[in-house]
Amino acid sequence: MAVGILKSARTESPRVVNAGRGTFGWESDLFLNGLVSDDIAVLSNVRVTDREYLWFDYLAVRFVDMTPLHLNIQAGKFDMPFGNLSERRFPRNNPLYSLPLMYEYGTALPSHFPTDQEILNGRGKGPGMPLLSGGLYDIGAMVYGSAGILTYAAAVSDGTVSTATYGVQNQNGDFGKILRVAVTPMAGLTVGTAYGWGAYLYDATYGAAASLSPSDYIEQTAEVDIAASRGHLVLYGEGVYGTWKVPLQAGDENLSVFGFYGEGKYTLIPRLYVAVRVNGLRFNQVSLGGATRTWDYDVTEWEGGVGYFVEHNVVFKLVRRETRTSGGTHPKDNLSVLQVALEF
Repeated sequence: MAVGILKSARTESPRVVNAGRGTFGWESDLFLNGLVSDDIAVLSNVRVTDREYLWFDYLAVRFVDMTPLHLNIQAGKFDMPFGNLSERRFPRNNPLYSLPLMYEYGTALPSHFPTDQEILNGRGKGPGMPLLSGGLYDIGAMVYGSAGILTYAAAVSDGTVSTATYGVQNQNGDFGKILRVAVTPMAGLTVGTAYGWGAYLYDATYGAAASLSPSDYIEQTAEVDIAASRGHLVLYGEGVYGTWKVPLQAGDENLSVFGFYGEGKYTLIPRLYVAVRVNGLRFNQVSLGGATRTWDYDVTEWEGGVGYFVEHNVVFKLVRRETRTSGGTHPKDNLSVLQVALEF
């Protein structure tokens, strides 16, 4: 559970919180797991937020070592095997406040058949899909396992990595697919890579989109990630390149974006740490509205903070976030947070 006081700048940026008015925020996660047998488990995670929304982030059955190849199988709703966010999804394990920018920032591209003007109007306002959708929970099935220093996973799901949403069934005739491998060559170092692809558009059959098929418009996303630790220092990094084939006025275009973050946490003394994260999104240029321009505004963001563990499961955090957008009417945004997070 986490409770915080938040105050952001008074802007219309998609990163603004409560229109810039100071507010309290909270989030609670309840984990319920049970064993059916030694090799079959049921796992769940229920999340409730200050907006009084309740989600089953995780609700899956897991079969462990059920094949001669020692594969594990998981089906239901669970976190997709893409990236290395892992337990840092949860406030107690996140050294800062936000998730990395690429998981939270909405781009100008909607998940339905768009017009040029709709994309142009959405630049810097965040009405569309993120590069990676939140914590990447989706409904599907996964096969995964390990062999020595290698871990691997293959998953299919209702959505793609940018359209994995809460409680939404498959929006077209395709499934999202993900392949992932990672290696741990030595203690304290893991390097991974993943690739996801699938049709991302809603199956609209009306208006100008009636003659178009969502299966002809594919999203492709590739990433590399690293996690390293040495002594009191822990580092995480991820680079993601995503591209969407989009039907526009001048013809089909490939809209792409490169997202990245680097994050570090250093324990100064027992219980006290400092942390920083640098994020960015870089968009390509395409022909929109009769001119060549970036289809969304580039964004750079850094987040820094200190945390103090009152005890092992209770941490107080003071965090500052600064966001810079390279266009639009609100190029600067910020957020200050005082948060307490605990688990029991």
